[in-house]
Amino acid sequence: MNSVVSRRKISIYKKLLISFIAIITSLILALSSLLYYNYTTSTSAMVKGMNENILSKISYSSVYMDNLAKNFCKSLSLNNYIIAFANSNNEDILTFGNAIRTLDALTIPNTYIHSAYIYNRKLDTFISAPGTFYYSSEFFDQEIVQALHVAEQKKLPILYPIPRKITNPNGTQTKLTNVYTYILLDTSDNQANFNNAIVLNVDADWLRLTITSLDNKMSSDGNEIMVVDDKGVVISESSPDMFMENIADQNYMHQILSSTAPSGTIIDQLHQKKVLVSYVSSEILRWKFLSITPYETVFSAVRRNTYITLLFCLIVLLLGVFFAFLASRKLYQPIGALINKTNDLETMQRDNTPVLKNDFLKKVINGHVILSSERMAAKEQELLINLNFRNKLFLYLLKIDYYQDFVAKYTDKDRSIYKYAIANVAGEVTSQHYSNEVIDIGADQLVVLVDLTDSPDPPDILYETFESIVADIQSHSHQYFDLSLSASLGYVVDSAEHIKQVYEETLGLSMYRLKYGHSSILTPTLLHEVNDVAFMFPAAKEKQLIDALKLGNGETAKELYRDMIRTMEHASYGNIINSIIYLSYSLHTSMNQIVEGSQSKLNSISIDFLKHVTGLETLDELERSFFSLFDDIIHLKEGAKDKKKNEIVSTVVDMIQNMFPNKNLSLSSCADALSISSVYLGKLFRTSTGKSVAEYITTVRMEHMKHYLEQTNLPINDILEKCGIEKSNYFYTTFKKHFGVSLTEYRLKDVKVNQDRNTSI
Repeated sequence: MNSVVSRRKISIYKKLLISFIAIITSLILALSSLLYYNYTTSTSAMVKGMNENILSKISYSSVYMDNLAKNFCKSLSLNNYIIAFANSNNEDILTFGNAIRTLDALTIPNTYIHSAYIYNRKLDTFISAPGTFYYSSEFFDQEIVQALHVAEQKKLPILYPIPRKITNPNGTQTKLTNVYTYILLDTSDNQANFNNAIVLNVDADWLRLTITSLDNKMSSDGNEIMVVDDKGVVISESSPDMFMENIADQNYMHQILSSTAPSGTIIDQLHQKKVLVSYVSSEILRWKFLSITPYETVFSAVRRNTYITLLFCLIVLLLGVFFAFLASRKLYQPIGALINKTNDLETMQRDNTPVLKNDFLKKVINGHVILSSERMAAKEQELLINLNFRNKLFLYLLKIDYYQDFVAKYTDKDRSIYKYAIANVAGEVTSQHYSNEVIDIGADQLVVLVDLTDSPDPPDILYETFESIVADIQSHSHQYFDLSLSASLGYVVDSAEHIKQVYEETLGLSMYRLKYGHSSILTPTLLHEVNDVAFMFPAAKEKQLIDALKLGNGETAKELYRDMIRTMEHASYGNIINSIIYLSYSLHTSMNQIVEGSQSKLNSISIDFLKHVTGLETLDELERSFFSLFDDIIHLKEGAKDKKKNEIVSTVVDMIQNMFPNKNLSLSSCADALSISSVYLGKLFRTSTGKSVAEYITTVRMEHMKHYLEQTNLPINDILEKCGIEKSNYFYTTFKKHFGVSLTEYRLKDVKVNQDRNTSI
């Protein structure tokens, strides 16, 4: 009874406390809302009035600029020198000069003018200020040329500012300038019949700087002013880069363009920030003058007053409920502490249960834990294990394919997340048929223990079911995680004591992924194909493979490797992997015999291969790795062969240069000196130099003979002796063929040259 009364008192106390807090809070909220509304309304009106005042002044400045430009164009149309040029029928230098000087004198003093052109349509000629005269094809402002040439198809606005980016004449610092262009034709009824045109380019920076000056003096921080035409194109903005940008797609711009009011204010989002947009329209120019002010800037004072008000109200609220909170805290403190401890204990148990469960099941699989049925049942309940170890179980193993790439691509944390995701998929898919637990056994393995209950299906149906389950897991893993899995279906486990044995047998079965490849589903029936009795390592083919590499025949070596692998297809995993290791070691020890003189390069290739091959998972990967090794060896061998050929040719060239006086010097004598075939040497020398050995000997002898003829007075016979040449008809024929003249003519020519040289001295 006392407990019931106590609960009732607590309930009444809580209701009173809540009601009191609710009343005070409601009053404070109402007062705060009223103050905030008044602050906001007054501030908005003040900012709107100030912005519209600034925009009206800017609108006035723009209209003033427009009037100046129009009046200037009209004054040009009344100037005698200008009109004389504009209506001239021929190119008179005096008329051109007077017009250019007059145009310069009128435009240069006006700082708001960027440039002005006078166009004579009869002569198709422009004069510009500042500048000179141009034919239209050479005029730097081709945009205005095109506009005037198509005036009869497209009506040009007369004396209306056209925003443009014009090309500056060569030699100016900037390539483009932002301007407002005014065009005045000598006729207004039919533009196709005009004879001349006046073009005035008002510098857009003049209006931009005027706007900036007004903005800096009168507006608040962060305010941005821009001028936009009736199509939403920016006419002027603080940043010249925004000139002629189309902002019609902005929400606030769409509202302004569709509004018929001459002015107004809009609250919108710009660059993900709230802004206050005020605008004023000009009927004369059909322009919109916009002031964009950050909402934060406008209402900072309002927000400050709001915070002060809220702080005051909060202090009042805190004082009003201070003692009530003290009482409730003292009253509920013991109960709250007890609830907190209970919640902490439940949270800790809930967070640690999956880790403890995986660790326990991992020990069971490895045989590190053997418990009685009663203790095992207690563990099942304690760790929420979804298995009954007194029933028959089934074990299958999942392996992550391309594990080396998986480790290289992801961090430890990422790999743990992927394995957790695969475990979830495996558990969900298997749970559609059986209760199960997925155990992270380490590295690339996940073990799935399945509860078959008391009466499992016949073996054929059982394995067919698990093949379907594993295929679904593989499909989901590839689709969602882009990971390939191989699976090994183990055996039925009669009791918990046999789990370790079944796991080890299933792990041994999983090694046959080497033979059947990635994404394979391995079952115990595959072991029936293993026949170790008849297996012998193909040593003869191994020797043939090494001999093929020595001969530089890579394709033969690859075919022999395939033959060796085919002889192992019915061998056990142990024999296959031992054979691969033996072949790798044999290639490593034979490399110096295969390629001579490349010790460091061979060691690097061999070590890289041995490091890489140990992590390969399938015969296909091993084949690609071995074939890459064969290609590297052949490439290295061919490089050594080319180097040796170059050394032979270089040696023969040196022999000819040193032994050309020897009359017995020939292809055969060079081949004998190098102990190689003369046919091979002749072919090698011609391939490298483009000449035969005999031709090269003749060339060397002729060059030396030329030296003796020009630099000495030795008799012909002595020169022939020094050059290793026998005097014969063949010699004279060769000499004339080489030098283009006979020996006598060459010597007479040389004597004459020497005499002329002596005479000149």
